[in-house]
Amino acid sequence: MLQHDRIRKVSKIVRALVALFIIMQVGVYALLVISAENQDGTYQLSEQFTYFSSAVNVDFSGSWGNMAQALTDEGFNALLILGSAELVPSLLIYLLLFKLFGLYQRGLVFTVENIQCIKNVGTVLLGWLILKLFYPLLVSLTLRFTGASDTLSIYMSVGSDELRYLLIGLVIYVIAWVMSEATSLHQEQELVI
Repeated sequence: MLQHDRIRKVSKIVRALVALFIIMQVGVYALLVISAENQDGTYQLSEQFTYFSSAVNVDFSGSWGNMAQALTDEGFNALLILGSAELVPSLLIYLLLFKLFGLYQRGLVFTVENIQCIKNVGTVLLGWLILKLFYPLLVSLTLRFTGASDTLSIYMSVGSDELRYLLIGLVIYVIAWVMSEATSLHQEQELVI
């Protein structure tokens, strides 16, 4: 019973942290969209105080770096176009983790709902990989076909971020599958006894 209490307490703390991360990510994104300065592909908002300084930034380095620079050169807000696409999967993962730790907080550890939450996190990461690969292509084609840009190149690139999303997504998905198999095996053993 003591372990269940510890699981509930830790889950409550983690849920609070996840909620804080959700609020921070949405708040920082909104703040940057409203008032950030673009400096060489990095959107930054900084404040200098008497004894300390504060800075928040989003950097589109990696596979979306060229796309961000091209959008900026064409006069588009790369933070709004690319940043919003990055925000959605992050928020989905945070919400799934919030739900998962809510289940743990209620004492539900090895249930179908938990396993589905974990599978969904893996699925979002794999979907994020697809987004990272094809979203710049979709943006380029959309801007060209609508006439908003005649010179924007068509971008599609693969970098280490995409490979990381693939690996982590697959590992999480396999962990959920192993948990599902272990739960089924445990239930079968209980029926035999």
